[in-house]
Amino acid sequence: MSTWKAHLITGLITLTVGSLAAAMWWVKEQELLPRFARVDIGQIVAKQQKSLVERVKPGIDAQEQGRIFEDAKAFGNRLDAALEQASRECGCALMNSAALLKAAHAAIPDLTERVEALASSPAPASPATSGR
Repeated sequence: MSTWKAHLITGLITLTVGSLAAAMWWVKEQELLPRFARVDIGQIVAKQQKSLVERVKPGIDAQEQGRIFEDAKAFGNRLDAALEQASRECGCALMNSAALLKAAHAAIPDLTERVEALASSPAPASPATSGR
């Protein structure tokens, strides 16, 4: 084998091994980076609050007031479960959008719609919510 072929093969093997090592390092580094997503809790709670306020009428009976209170309490539990599920789905920590300052250029995904969808659907009873 001529010298230039040996150098070419050696160079290709070196480039391949170096590229693989760099790719493995990059993948491992991405796993170590903290991951965040944002949720606009204020927006979600404001929508729910508006819905509950619309149900309050002058002269409503105590039973209806009790139902409104129970609905508000149930929504709080569903919101907590929705935040937990969204965090598990993305494998990230969730931050309230109100806590972010100047995040317009940050690549922090907004999961508000996903959390709102999860919180608005009645959750099936799980061991955490069924009182076990």
